[in-house]
Amino acid sequence: MSIEAINWALNFAPIPTDRKDASALAITLIALANHAGPDGTEAFPSVERLTVYTRLSRRTVQRSLRSLEELGLIRQGNTRYRDARIERADLRPQVYDLVLTAGMETGRQHDTPVPATGRQQRTNGASAATRRGVSMTPETSFNHPRTRPAPSAPDGRSAVPPPCGRCDARASDPVSARVIWLDNDRTRSTLCPHCHPAVAR
Repeated sequence: MSIEAINWALNFAPIPTDRKDASALAITLIALANHAGPDGTEAFPSVERLTVYTRLSRRTVQRSLRSLEELGLIRQGNTRYRDARIERADLRPQVYDLVLTAGMETGRQHDTPVPATGRQQRTNGASAATRRGVSMTPETSFNHPRTRPAPSAPDGRSAVPPPCGRCDARASDPVSARVIWLDNDRTRSTLCPHCHPAVAR
């Protein structure tokens, strides 16, 4: 699970709001982000797993995945890491990379609707090769660790400063995920100016 990928899917992914399937696209993208790394790569939950997450039918999930690819929000990823984790070829789901740069160039956070006729993000290049080793084949829904250790400074102290206490951050959240929610249903957020001095006005 990646906080960065989920934050992008919730707040920045430019899903057109005038599409009938906008809700299905949004929940499918969030479900994929739940399995992606911090850079948005190597998400390979099965379609069955996505139907459990989204409560959508198998056909609707498959249609949503195709539409997300057409919109340039996801692309097919490198299968090497998946193949090392899942031995049986007939049980290997498709690998997807989330295009985390889509919607970020303007810093948009769902304050204005994106029409279906808007500019689509073009994707170029291949996904980066994985640097992880594999010692066993776990269930595909656990294809990414749930917790990641915080980097350490040279003197042994944690390089991640504690939360400022004015935002909604927890001590385990990276600085990039420290936000202030702008509404009660937590659909819009902004970076905390105290944890992110560069964005302070």
